[in-house]
Amino acid sequence: MRVSQRLDYAVRALTALAQQPPGVYVAAGDIADALGLPRRFVEQQFTGLARAGIVDCRRGAGGGCALLRPADEITVGEVVRAVQHLVLDVPHVTGSAVTEMWVAASASLELALHDTTLADLAARQRELDAEVAPMYYI
Repeated sequence: MRVSQRLDYAVRALTALAQQPPGVYVAAGDIADALGLPRRFVEQQFTGLARAGIVDCRRGAGGGCALLRPADEITVGEVVRAVQHLVLDVPHVTGSAVTEMWVAASASLELALHDTTLADLAARQRELDAEVAPMYYI
C-alpha cells in the first residue's frame, strides 16, 4: 500500500497550518516554500480542503489560509476522506475471505486515522523541530 503524494502533501501542509495561532492566515505559497513543496500543488490542495470545510482561504492583503476549526477537532481521517474519499479502496467480492481481511484492515486503519488530530501532528512536529534547532551557548 502506498500513501499518495497528494495526500502526504495535504497532511503536511495542514500540520504546518495547525502550528499557527488560531485565526492567523498564512499564504499557501509560504507554507509550500517552508516545506519544500510545489506552490501550485499546495494551493490546489487548500482549495479542495476549503470546499471540504477544513480550511478557510481569503484573498487579498492579509489573506491566506487558516484552519476553519481548532486543530484538535480535525482528524487525519477527515483529511483523508476530503482528499481521496476512501481511506483504503478495497475490493468487495461476496463470500471472499480475502475481501473480509481487506475490509477489516481498512476499518483498523480508519480508526487509527480518526484517533489522530492535526493538533497531535503539530505537537509532534514542534518536538522534532526542537531536536534539530541550533543550540547557542554563552
